[in-house]
Amino acid sequence: MKKINILVTTVGGLTSPDILKAYKDLDEYDVTIVGTDAFEFAVGKKFVDVFRILPYSGADELGFAQGIEDLIQEHDIDIVVPCGNEDNLALAKYKNLLSSRVMVGEYDSLIEAYDKGKVYDELKKSAPEYAPKYHIVNDYQNFLKAVENLGYPDKRVVVKPRFGRGGRGVYVLSNQFNFENIFKSKPINEYPFEFLDSILKDQNKFNDLIVMEYLSDPYHSIYSICKDGENIFTLNHIREWGDASQTFRGKVFYDEEIEKLASKIIKTFNLSYTNNMELAMSEDGRMVLFDLNPRIGASSGIDKDIGFNFPLESLRLTLGESVSVDKSKFVEPRIFLRYFDHVWI
Repeated sequence: MKKINILVTTVGGLTSPDILKAYKDLDEYDVTIVGTDAFEFAVGKKFVDVFRILPYSGADELGFAQGIEDLIQEHDIDIVVPCGNEDNLALAKYKNLLSSRVMVGEYDSLIEAYDKGKVYDELKKSAPEYAPKYHIVNDYQNFLKAVENLGYPDKRVVVKPRFGRGGRGVYVLSNQFNFENIFKSKPINEYPFEFLDSILKDQNKFNDLIVMEYLSDPYHSIYSICKDGENIFTLNHIREWGDASQTFRGKVFYDEEIEKLASKIIKTFNLSYTNNMELAMSEDGRMVLFDLNPRIGASSGIDKDIGFNFPLESLRLTLGESVSVDKSKFVEPRIFLRYFDHVWI
């Protein structure tokens, strides 16, 4: 059994144990995991062999990269696996400072892939049937025009940052409120127009916002493994129950059409290793891609239970090995349920 030391960043996510467990109990590798996070109480610290706190990469990219290199030297790390969006960008930017392999694509490609405006523009050209209706705005008057153009107040409208990640700053504008859905339901990120209007109307200019059509169930979270812009395999997860960040009941299966879409995006943005794309349904019945995460998705770790271990296979790619898959094994849908557990610290 080959001994290998890996360093996994941002191990504090709710689904981080999925990916960490996917690296353990392997037949061909004896894996030691060094985990990092900016948070002392990161849940992943209980699922790794060594845990270290590092600066938050979104605030100090260089300090974070230097901290990673210190750990590479201290623990003889073979491969670094960045799991957070900011970690991904920081390590791609400072890859030349690191003395081990890093499971990350090229910085310029990642910057474009994280730009929702570029992703949507590309969809309009290469796969218009999957492109959302949207506007990019950075002033109040164009914000008003975009909201009206997309049908508000008769229709819900989504407003979010062009470069936002992790669901931050995403709002749904709606005028469909009543006592029942305010006081007898769990809070949702849905607000009346006046909420954002009061914030934006006094701004001459602001950072780019995307105003786009509202999408609805079913939500598809698709995971792909690829190298240098060539897709190898995509699995489709349909969220049957959950929220914008987590799936608590999901259906998993191979879908050739969805894989073709993923392949177009992967080729356009020259992506490598694993990535996650999010799709949902438009009002006119189209499946629309609304989010692209060009990094390993923690939830992809659960697919090892049905025969494909995304974290392991991306490890192989990073080591320069080949990956093969029998796609016919995944045509029959499988359903998973996820419930919270706990660990003592």
